[in-house]
Amino acid sequence: MTPKIENRETTRLNFQTEVILSDKRQAHYKGKIVNLSASGALIEIEDNLPLGEKYSVTIKLKGDTSNIRIESLVASVVRHTPCCVAVQFAAPMEWLTIFYIYRQKLKGLPPKNKLAID
Repeated sequence: MTPKIENRETTRLNFQTEVILSDKRQAHYKGKIVNLSASGALIEIEDNLPLGEKYSVTIKLKGDTSNIRIESLVASVVRHTPCCVAVQFAAPMEWLTIFYIYRQKLKGLPPKNKLAID
């Protein structure tokens, strides 16, 4: 069996959180991030988004008493899977460290509030 070649230049962080993709016509598509890196994301989404299309990306992180929104990321659809789209950010996402902290916070939540994380 041939090992899979990893093309990513940055580390992937596996966790789930809400994401909204907005196109130039201001149509909004809701999905869930499956994994995220500084260069892109894999997003579980029901909509069929065309390859090469650019979107403004908003990622929502929900806390117990407050929320954070990462906004104005620009990304293009680069790949489809049966349930997901892969997007590549136009510029490296500078807030990736926040997601590592958020994931650690989720690990400390009681099981009834936990999101699916790896």
